[in-house]
Amino acid sequence: MRLRPKSPQYDRDIDGLVIGGGTDLYPPLFKIDPNPHYNYDHDRDALEIKWLERAEEHNMPVLGICRGAQLLNVQRGGTLHVDVSKVYENARYPANIFANIFFRKAINIEPESALKNIFKTQRLQVNSMHKQSIDTLGHGFAVSAKEDNGVVQAIEDRSRAFCMGVQFHPEALIYKSIFRALFKCFVNAAKERKI
Repeated sequence: MRLRPKSPQYDRDIDGLVIGGGTDLYPPLFKIDPNPHYNYDHDRDALEIKWLERAEEHNMPVLGICRGAQLLNVQRGGTLHVDVSKVYENARYPANIFANIFFRKAINIEPESALKNIFKTQRLQVNSMHKQSIDTLGHGFAVSAKEDNGVVQAIEDRSRAFCMGVQFHPEALIYKSIFRALFKCFVNAAKERKI
C-alpha cells in the first residue's frame, strides 16, 4: 500500500513502514535555514513524520532509504549536513544519470550491528545518490555503517525489532542477493509483528 499526503490512511493498520528517497527535508525541521530557491515537499514531510510516530507507538518495523534514513534521524531530534561535500574530505560524488547507475563507494559496517548480521560482511560497495547526510544522531540511534571519510551511511535503533535507515539505495541494487537480504529481513520482521 502506498501512502500519500492526499490519502494518508492514518486509520489503516500496516505491518511495516518503508520511507524512500526523494526531495530534501525542510531544513527548519532540524534548525537550519531553508534554501529560498528549493521547492520543499512540506506535505510529504508531515505525512512521513506522523507515520514514523505511529510506527514507534505500535513497534512497527521501519526501513528508511536515503531521505527516509535522514527523516528517521530528524524525527528523533537529530540533525543533517545539507551539503556533505562541504563537511567531509573526498565527498564530491558524481551526480549524473550514469553515476547513479554505475558509481560505487565502500562503506564500513560496525561489527556488532544488525546491519552486519544481515549483510554478513564488514565492508560493502554501495551506490551514491545523496548530497545530504546525518550529522548528530537522533535519540536512540547508533551508527551502523560509515564511509572511509566518516560520512554516515546507516543508522539503527537496536532497542526495536527492526528500525534502520540506510543512506544508499538498496532497491537500485536488488539484482544482488546481499541487498535483497535487507528487504527479506524487513519483510520477516513485519510478518513476525503480524503474528
